[in-house]
Amino acid sequence: MNRRYPMLIAAGLALGFGIAAGVLFWPRSGTLLPPAELAAPLLPEPRTITPFQLTAQDGTVLDASRLRGKWSLVFIGYTHCPDVCPTTLNTLAGTAKQLQASPEGLDHTQFVFVSVDPKRDSPSHLKDYLAFFHPGFLGATGEREQIDLLVRQLGAIYMFEGDTSGDSYIVNHSATLYLIDPQGRFYARLQPPHEPAQIADLLTRIRRHYER
Repeated sequence: MNRRYPMLIAAGLALGFGIAAGVLFWPRSGTLLPPAELAAPLLPEPRTITPFQLTAQDGTVLDASRLRGKWSLVFIGYTHCPDVCPTTLNTLAGTAKQLQASPEGLDHTQFVFVSVDPKRDSPSHLKDYLAFFHPGFLGATGEREQIDLLVRQLGAIYMFEGDTSGDSYIVNHSATLYLIDPQGRFYARLQPPHEPAQIADLLTRIRRHYER
């Protein structure tokens, strides 16, 4: 065998290990990359949420500034949803209960439900709907353009099915949860299936990593 080959292989392996080490230990916004159990939901780099403006359930404005200062777990759906929305919101209610019992509590966490169906989901209707799940949940909707400004930034997808001139159409969407950090940046994407204890544990781990 040509003696250059082992040297080339060794050099290649060294380069590979060097790249892997660089990826593993490259700072994530000033900190080391998270442990393996957090790597999947966290984005490679947090993304700042650009301006949008929706109307909250109490008639106030919900914009990017209201996603700062707390961890915001955002869910996108609509109140006439027959399955995914009530199931996910019930799960989030259980998550809130789990977090409330933890040392960190709910002081720095908010749950935000964004309806993509403003035709049927007025702010007052959102308020009544969310009250069934948890009194602290924040709901919002708005003009289609403003809804889509937020939805696109999160990489969410929804699609209307049926005659939208009436009231019996449905909206196809996923049960993905989107986590915004206290700096107002899109920080993580939590894919279903969801369990309250698992989400609460994940949020606690993420928060502790973030605050290192």
